[in-house]
This record gives sequence, C-alpha cells and structure tokens, in this order.
Amino acid sequence: MWYIKQKTMTIYFVRHGETIWNKKGILQGHKNSPLTYKGIKSAKKKGKVLNKKGIEVIYSSDLGRCFQTAEIINKFLGVKIVKTRQLRERDFGNLNGKPDEMIKKILDLSNPKEKAPNGESFNDLRKRVIAFINKIPSNKFNNVLLVIHDGTARAILSKFYNVAFNSKKCSTSENIIYSIEKNNKIKKIKL
Repeated sequence: MWYIKQKTMTIYFVRHGETIWNKKGILQGHKNSPLTYKGIKSAKKKGKVLNKKGIEVIYSSDLGRCFQTAEIINKFLGVKIVKTRQLRERDFGNLNGKPDEMIKKILDLSNPKEKAPNGESFNDLRKRVIAFINKIPSNKFNNVLLVIHDGTARAILSKFYNVAFNSKKCSTSENIIYSIEKNNKIKKIKL
C-alpha cells in the first residue's frame, strides 16, 4: 500500500461529469468536450455532499471538462480553485479526440508502459499525478479536493493499492467521491 506524505490531510477526489464525447465514444485525452446535462447534475450532487467536508481548496485539471465540474462544485464550497496541467488525463498524442474503437486497434490499453504516438504511457501519467499529490502543502490544508479524470483517478488508486491500473480495485465512476483519509484508508461515497 502507498502512503501519502501528507498524513495530516484528507484528499478527496472526483471524476469530471459526463461529457458529450463520453456519450459518443470518443477518447478525449488532452482535448475537450463540454459536460452533458447528466454531467452537470452529477457535479451539483457532488457539490452538495462535499459542502459538509470542510474542503479548503480545489485542485483541478486545467482541461475544460474538469474545470467546468470544479466550478459547479465550487458553487457549494466557495473556495479557491487552482488549475494544473499535472492532473490532466493521459496524453494520447495523435489519438486525442479519436473514436474509442480506433484507439483499441492502434494502442494496447492494457499495457501501462506503452506510449501513445506522440503522447505518454499510463506509467508516465501515474508518475506525474503522484508527484503532484506529494507536493500539496499539508501544513497549509486539512481537506483538499482534486477534480480529475478517469485515468488520473486510476493512477491514484493503482498506486495506493499497488495493483495494475486495470484492476477491479481501480475501476472508477463519476458517481463516487473518493477520499484518502488521514489514516491512509480509501473511502468511497456513492451519490
């Protein structure tokens, strides 16, 4: 099991809401698609639940779908949102914005070491995300929220559980709020 360096802080993390491209089966990677009505509704539910958690800051991927989700959640929290490239989804390079079916023919998505053409591997993504988390100033915050992507959440869960990113333990849902508690236990709050 991975122990976060910030043993005095609780880190909450959520996936962005459903997007138009999610519904159409298009891999977004570093490209953007706006949230659907369902995605907006999901973000509002998260905001209502997180309002009671004492969140002091939101760190969001700088990609539009995460930042849009963070802004909706923040209507209930009223805290500072910090956008960062380090929490972005995996960069699929030339495959960003392409249909899922096409990507499965070109890229072995089960291999964490395989780099997308002009992009990054899952292992690259995980290294980037974990480095960011370990730099969050725990002496400044007790409760932080990360608004992230499926790949980013899988990176956190695979590191925490020390399992492959495609393990059942790493499957994510936009309808769950995850937290790494001060005692280094993962909790899931279902919406």
